[in-house]
Amino acid sequence: PGDLLYLPPRVAHCGTALSSDCMTLSVGCRAPSVSDLMSKLAERLSSSIEDSAVRRYTDDDLLKGVDIRTDTPGEITDDAKESAKHLVIDSLTSIISDDEWWDEFFGRYVTEQKRVRNNYPIPLEDWDDDSGSVEEDLSDEWGDAQSTIKSVLAGRGVLYQAEGIAFAYSSIPSKIHRGRSSHRFYVNGEMWQSESEAPGAKQNDMARIFQLVSNHRRLDHAILLANSDSGEHHGSTQQHQISPEVVQFLEELVSAGVLYGSEE
Repeated sequence: PGDLLYLPPRVAHCGTALSSDCMTLSVGCRAPSVSDLMSKLAERLSSSIEDSAVRRYTDDDLLKGVDIRTDTPGEITDDAKESAKHLVIDSLTSIISDDEWWDEFFGRYVTEQKRVRNNYPIPLEDWDDDSGSVEEDLSDEWGDAQSTIKSVLAGRGVLYQAEGIAFAYSSIPSKIHRGRSSHRFYVNGEMWQSESEAPGAKQNDMARIFQLVSNHRRLDHAILLANSDSGEHHGSTQQHQISPEVVQFLEELVSAGVLYGSEE
């Protein structure tokens, strides 16, 4: 029971509960604005040492033909304004035209938390209750990352994405190895990367797990071990031999708190 009200973007609203057994809940789907992206871009470039970011304005003709009796040194000339404009445009174009750089920048940005939250998600090693004891709240099976992944892969429990955390993946042509692809996984503003093994090779284990973790809110052993050639479905009878690299990756996500184990 209840009412659902859709409000278009940029429409201010305020919900007020009218009784003690009533509550209001607002859910927002926020897309980045140009201002958001430019602010983050400026933040990133402010600490960059790349040539395009540290290039400075120069005016080699500033003192050429200067006559102190007739010149107006306080004037900002049209040439100076155009030179400064082209410096910014050329530098930004050089930076954002680099597909690998832009992929990392955008992937980190869209998965960052936009709402300030103190110490969330909580790393597994920091998880405790008021008494500060992990053992009182977590069984040995879920108390460390290695045991958690081992249990899930054995079919004893599942993995869940931490609530309110964004997961994403992408693939781009490798800048280092021609003909190969660079596969990237983003979560909470962090990035993991892996390259395809050879030109034309089938999807590698890391690219496959990047997609699975990004696309599934809940991960069980059937999903994690399903043969990539037979699909990602629970009913698949074929199983994929999971690599040590994938196991380590999953353990890192559990240790960071972006994935957590549960009996169901």
